[in-house]
This record gives sequence, C-alpha cells and structure tokens, in this order.
Amino acid sequence: MNDSNLIRDIERYLEGDMNMQEKAAFEKLCQSDPVVNEQLKAHQHITAQLESYGRRLALQEKMDQIHASLDMDMLRNAATPAPARVISFRRRLLTNVAAAACIALVTSLTTIALIQKANRQKTTAQYEDVRRVLNNIQRSQNALINDINNKKRVPANPGTYGGTGFAITDNGYVVTNYHVVAGADSIYIQNTKGEAYKATSVFEDISSDLAILKITDSTFRSQPIPYSVKFQKALRGEKVFTLGYPRDEIVYGEGYISAQTGFNGDSAAYQVSIPVNPGNSGAPLMDAKGDIVGIVTGKQTTADGIAFAVKSAQLKRLLEEMPKEKMGKWNHKNRLENLTRVEQIKKLEDFVYMVKVYN
Repeated sequence: MNDSNLIRDIERYLEGDMNMQEKAAFEKLCQSDPVVNEQLKAHQHITAQLESYGRRLALQEKMDQIHASLDMDMLRNAATPAPARVISFRRRLLTNVAAAACIALVTSLTTIALIQKANRQKTTAQYEDVRRVLNNIQRSQNALINDINNKKRVPANPGTYGGTGFAITDNGYVVTNYHVVAGADSIYIQNTKGEAYKATSVFEDISSDLAILKITDSTFRSQPIPYSVKFQKALRGEKVFTLGYPRDEIVYGEGYISAQTGFNGDSAAYQVSIPVNPGNSGAPLMDAKGDIVGIVTGKQTTADGIAFAVKSAQLKRLLEEMPKEKMGKWNHKNRLENLTRVEQIKKLEDFVYMVKVYN
C-alpha cells in the first residue's frame, strides 16, 4: 500500500467513514504492522491538536457572540458605586447570564456529537461482511501442516474463519476478500473433493477488500481456466450467478445487478439482488457467459436478498500491479459461453475453493 492510500485509509478510519469490514481489516493491519500503527498514532495526535485548537476558536467565537449580546450600558452602570443590595442583584444577574450561555454551548456540542455517533452506528449496522465463523479447536501449526502433507485432506481443526476464493491463473493464484484472510497465521484452500492445500497471501488491498493468494503446496496440480475476467461494466438488470461456500458444500445462487453502486453509493462496487450468507465472501460473481464481473463482499442487514460485490475493474488494477513474471497469464479465453448453466457449474466447481483461515 502506498503512502497516499495509507493516509486516505487513516483519515477514513478516524472520521468513522469505514464500514464494519473495512474498520476490522484496518485495525488488524495496525496490529500486524508497527509502521502503520505509528503513523495512525501520529495522525491521531495531530488531529487531536487541530480539534483542540478548533474547539478553542469555537468557544472564543461563542463568547464573542455572548459579549456582543450583553447590555454594556447596564454593565457599566452596575460597576459604579451603588447600594450594596443593587450591586449584589446585578452581579447575580451577570453570573446567571454567563452560566446559561456556557450550559447552552456545552449542550449544543454534546447533542451534535451524539447525533453523529448515532448516524455512524446506524450506517455500520446496515452492512455485514459474509465471512463465515468456524468452530476453532486449538492445534499447533506443525500439526496442521502434517495433516496436509500426510493425508492431503483438510486439517481436523475446522479453522477460525471461512470464505470463498477462485482461481485466477493456471499456476495456483487465487482471489478472495481481504477481510477473509486479514491477520491469518495459516491459510488453506479446499476443493470440492475435500483436498486441502497450503496457501499464503501475496498481495492485499484494504481499500478494495481484495487479496491474492498463492497455493504453495507442491502437490497442487493446476488446470486450464475456462473463464475470463470481464472488465467492462455490467449493466443494471443483467443476470448474474455465484458459487460459494456458506456451508461445507459448494452452493449456487443467482440474481441480477440491481444498482451500479454498492453500499452507501460506493462506485467501486455493485449492488446485487442475490442471496448470500456467511461463507460467500470472496465468491466470484459471473455473467451469463461465465465471465467474472465481480467478487462478493457482503450484504445489507436491514433487507433480505441485497448483496454487494467489488467490480472486476478493481481486480484488474490489483493484477496489473503484480509482477507478471510470477503470476503469468491471468486473463483467459472463455470456454463456457455456449454451455448450459448446469454444464457451466460443473466445470466451474473445480476452480472455486473454500478458504479456511487459522488465527
């Protein structure tokens, strides 16, 4: 992540503009990267100083307004010698006016802060990533690796989190969501046959919530990928479908593009009318030809059947930043276009994986 993107993410985090998944991912990044954490603290310190200065200016302006509204002639008369009874009354009046003004100022600032906090909490509650939480049985990493080497089966430990990923190259590169693998100690890819392979995260982008994994297991054997990535914008009303792992078996879902922007008007994502559940994070969103048009990231909690998917153009940006000599070719000729949906799914199942994360 370059400096400009990091500063932008820090500002969005401090201003409360990140949704739930972005906030969780950014906090995990800060925990794992001391440099990012120090930059966050420095930014918080500068921001606190600026806010303190702003509050002083606001208070000064408020007091100036109060001063301008006071009857100075009355105050001057109150300062001249007069019977003790009258002086006492005027002093009490002045004290009461100042106290009332301070109370009004504090009440206004408190009300504004509470309203902003409530609005942010309401917005966060409407979005939910669809990473699947798995039952976690503590085991050593060596034991997990031995399970893979000896049996080529998924480790007995079900893992901490689960999601979906799909092959993007013929040599073991896989795409998923960043929030699925953020903070992972170990990552495993499992196919429809139950075979599991060790993988590592080689490229992550918090702003688009995408991660690229590399299968490092020597027993993995790749196949020619039968689909391509469509970088043109999908049209509103266009039919789409997805394959994912909201359960231990791969699940098919279909729907259509319902809006050209995602949650809160995010132009980098689509709103999709399609059923998704925890475990669908990172699942490919495909058009009628079987081409990738997006990657499922989350859903709206306040309504059924409303999901969100990062546009494939964001994936293209990440892939272009990856060293080509390592990844190889990542866009392929489509061989699914003339097949029925059942035939398409049968071929696609070999390239869509369950992603299991161990923390």
